Amino acid sequence: MNYNNSVLIGNWNEERLKNEFELKLFLRKRERHELLLQKSRTLFSNLLKERPLAISGTYVLFGYNVQIVATDMSGFASSGKSRYGLALSSLVSERQVDYIQNIDDGCLMTLSPITTPCCRNTFVILSAKDESLRGVKMNYGDEFLLRAENYGDPQSPPLYVRYTPEGAPSSTDRMPIQLSSSKDSCCRWTTMPLLPRDRLEGLGSPVKTSTKLIIKNCVADKNLCVMSQNWMRTFFGPECGVTCKNYLDIHKRCTAENIFSLVSDVETKTKG
Repeated sequence: MNYNNSVLIGNWNEERLKNEFELKLFLRKRERHELLLQKSRTLFSNLLKERPLAISGTYVLFGYNVQIVATDMSGFASSGKSRYGLALSSLVSERQVDYIQNIDDGCLMTLSPITTPCCRNTFVILSAKDESLRGVKMNYGDEFLLRAENYGDPQSPPLYVRYTPEGAPSSTDRMPIQLSSSKDSCCRWTTMPLLPRDRLEGLGSPVKTSTKLIIKNCVADKNLCVMSQNWMRTFFGPECGVTCKNYLDIHKRCTAENIFSLVSDVETKTKG
């Protein structure tokens, strides 16, 4: 064989060994379910598994699953058309999917256009005074906790929706609401009627499902609100940030960013 300018030269053995090593590494990761595709599928299976809401009747009852829905804010459906309703949901980011395939301590909270009841957007509403209460009507002014259930690992410690007050001025896109395993006063929330004229008389009356109301953090004394200018791309599509801030119009009434409803009834949710 004569060598000339058309003869190709390369590290043939090195390339072959490299390809064999990458193939063996791929097969080993696939057997151990360590591939990113497999982890993503597990994440979707755990967090998007539907959880039917228990029929609790006309009123919100302690011990039942509820959804926190911003009824007056529009989201984006898969078809590209806007629709109203954003559900408070737990989020596992792209950086966490390598070692987390379920909700965990430190997961951020967002508002998602996906309002179908599932593991990531349903919470057990508990009385802050007595968590063992079940079937008791919740009244305006009662302090409550929102506990997220890890259905993939029932032995895991309970997680609560917690607001972290800012100790110093921070950026406007800061997202201070997340899941936490530490149950302290920052996990306490309360409700009050939407209209200011109804708040004095409505204090102590039962909360009806799907009624528009204000949710306030007991420590920060600020309303739960939609960060309408802070949209982000996630594994579950575009989602909006959530924080605690008071939005008032010129008449001192809360705007759409602060209006939420507690959905604990499938029939009520369908009507809304």
